[in-house]
Amino acid sequence: GKGVFWLPHIWGTEGIAWRTDAFTPAGEFPSYYDVWDEANAGKTMGRGHSMLLGLGLGLEGRGEMDAGSMWAAYETPEKMDEVWSKLVDIAISKKPNIKLIWNDADAQKNGLLNEGVIVGQTWDGPPIALKSAGEPVMYRAPKEGAMAWVDGMSMPTGAKNIDQIYAFIEAAYDAKLAGEAIKTHGYNSPVIGAAEFGGDVYAQNFADAYPGEALANLNAWPAEAPWYSEKRSEFTNKFLAA
Repeated sequence: GKGVFWLPHIWGTEGIAWRTDAFTPAGEFPSYYDVWDEANAGKTMGRGHSMLLGLGLGLEGRGEMDAGSMWAAYETPEKMDEVWSKLVDIAISKKPNIKLIWNDADAQKNGLLNEGVIVGQTWDGPPIALKSAGEPVMYRAPKEGAMAWVDGMSMPTGAKNIDQIYAFIEAAYDAKLAGEAIKTHGYNSPVIGAAEFGGDVYAQNFADAYPGEALANLNAWPAEAPWYSEKRSEFTNKFLAA
C-alpha cells in the first residue's frame, strides 16, 4: 500500500522503583504519590516533567484532583493552563520532599545506590538492571498505571538497500531472534512469543514489574501538540526553579 508506515520494535515504561530494604508499598502496587508523600520526604527522585504528570495522576487517585484531569490537559491550551497551574502550585509546595531530579539512566542508578533515595519515579531499565545485578531494588507499574513508550522502525526516503531492509525486518520479527535480543538490550518486545526466548531473568523481572492487571492499566504517552510541549516546559521550569 501507499503512505507512511511505522513498525513497533521495542517498548518499556516509566513507573516506580524502590529500595526493598528501606521502603514497602502500601499494597501490591506502589503509587506515583509515594514520591511526594511526607512519609518519604528527602528520600525520593523523579524527572521534571514526568514526575509532575505522576503527581497529578496520584492526586486524582486520592480524590484531590478531578479524575481525568491530566489526560484532559492534552486537549486544549486553556485546559492545560487550568490543570497544570494548580498542579505546579502543589508540586512547588512539596518540592522540599524531593531529593534528586534525574535526567538520565546513570543518575537513576546512582540515586538508588548512593544518594539515599528509597523510592522514585523512574524508567524501567535502570532499576531492573540493578535488580538483576543483585541489588535490593524493585521496579513496578504503579496502581495509577505505568507510562508506556514504544520505539519503532521506518524506512528513510530514498533508501536504496530495500531488500536488506526487509530482511532485517523479517529477522526483527522472528520470535526466537527477538527473544535473544531481549537478553542484550533489556527492553520488551512487541513480537508475539519473543518473551518465551528471553530467559528466566527477564521472565522474573517482567512478572515483578507487571503483576495482575498492570498490563491492562498501561498509559501510553499521548501524542503532544506543539503548544503542549511548550507549555509543559514552562510549567516544568517554574517547578524546577522554585
